[in-house]
Amino acid sequence: MAGDEALGRDERRLPYFGAPPSRTPRLVVEEPTLRGKRVVLSRPHGFVYDVRAVSELWTNDDGHLCVEVVTEEEYFRWMFTQEQPTIVTYPARLVWVE
Repeated sequence: MAGDEALGRDERRLPYFGAPPSRTPRLVVEEPTLRGKRVVLSRPHGFVYDVRAVSELWTNDDGHLCVEVVTEEEYFRWMFTQEQPTIVTYPARLVWVE
């Protein structure tokens, strides 16, 4: 295919930089801003990925730090259509920024 041939020519001209560096997850309390960032939820059955923070850190009535999150699918639907997502409040100590 013509597109594959062009890609091959371009690929030979580009330098190789190696694999991208791995990212170490950070606790949300260490992050200056959260809204819109990809986060990982720590759950008893494992980690939940493809989640976005939709709030900054806030303190609930019990004095615990919290963050509101939505699935990544709902986040982008909300951004494009303004359809309100199902927002879940999660304890900040169990949320990591990707």
